[in-house]
Amino acid sequence: MIHISLSPNLEKDDVWLALKWLVNPFKWSGQKNQEKLKEKLYSLFPQAKAIFLFNSGRSALMLGLKALDLPQNSKVILQAFTCSAVPNSIIWNHLVPEFIDISKEDYNLNFENLPKNPKAKALIVQHTFGQPVELDKIVEYCQKNKLYLIEDCAHSLGSKFKGKIVGSFGDMAILSFGRDKVISSVFGGALIINNKKLVESAENLYKSLSYPSFFWTIQQLFHPPITYLARITYSFYLGKAILAMCQKIKLISKAIYPEECNHQVPLIFPTLIPEPLADLANHQLEKLNRFNLHRQRIAFYYDKNISQPSISKPIFNPEGIYLRYTILLDQPEKLKIYLKKNGFVIERNHWYVKPITPSNNLLAVGYREGQCPITEEVNRRCFNLPTHPLLTFEDAKKLVKILNQWLP
Repeated sequence: MIHISLSPNLEKDDVWLALKWLVNPFKWSGQKNQEKLKEKLYSLFPQAKAIFLFNSGRSALMLGLKALDLPQNSKVILQAFTCSAVPNSIIWNHLVPEFIDISKEDYNLNFENLPKNPKAKALIVQHTFGQPVELDKIVEYCQKNKLYLIEDCAHSLGSKFKGKIVGSFGDMAILSFGRDKVISSVFGGALIINNKKLVESAENLYKSLSYPSFFWTIQQLFHPPITYLARITYSFYLGKAILAMCQKIKLISKAIYPEECNHQVPLIFPTLIPEPLADLANHQLEKLNRFNLHRQRIAFYYDKNISQPSISKPIFNPEGIYLRYTILLDQPEKLKIYLKKNGFVIERNHWYVKPITPSNNLLAVGYREGQCPITEEVNRRCFNLPTHPLLTFEDAKKLVKILNQWLP
């Protein structure tokens, strides 16, 4: 079985590292690995004025927005076709999301849809699936209209725009080290501050944060070995049962908390990244170039070899890292069933089948049906193909062959 979202970065050495931390809890109180992670991130983002580490990308965004010190009910522009973590973080700061439609060519915010005379105070740009936004136009727009620019790099660590790493163009940038992101520490994230005027405010807020509970950290450290076991036993109908049982007894946690689907803030956010998870992030960061080169090569192969007439492909950008390669087609659920029969387990329940995913109430974040028609079309038609480090080229060739033979 070939999975797309079951901890796709997880390798054997990551499992052993997690187990090492589980049996050595007396070492959890240090900060050596947190400092090491910051040093590595500074080497990637040398322009950064400050870097702060968190237990998740949404914790980073929550604090980053708060550091802007915007008046209550100020508008923040963002694209639809995004994770609920982004509008939730806006709402949790008593601000108002203003949704903009996307382009079908790259699934990023369509610059032409931005308001000519914005009343918003900030703009969040998402480099969707690792494909960089046209940052020249975005930066000029924000400077002209005096908007703070926040880059959402949850999908795009290592992507570039005109040779410069994304995350270095805005006033700040958000990174995520979630279980299905570019690198993974199960939970984790960072806030990159590029505007020196915001450093003091962010530092003062950061000092007030605490670490997650001991039990929460244990849950995250159990995730690599349990997921690895589930993955290798999935074909025997055990894997799914193992994951469900471990989540039910709370030995591991889900990636999204139930409260978030109802746009309520879980108590775990915002908090700091524990030392063991910082070490997991460091370990994966050493693999970043290998991971991203593999993703780019797989995406390039898809771009050149998928020839099924009913499938629309994104415009290939060689500077993108392609965390997923997302195609458009009619009735994607039929393709999901067809692929499963041929050994590919590809879920469609996230990334993104709603304008904001996951969400039980789009109106709660201020999104109205029909507001972003291109986004809603893409929601109906999108299908994510794997590019992750565990996918071999033989797997990719098999997948492309199946796609090209498929009769919708």
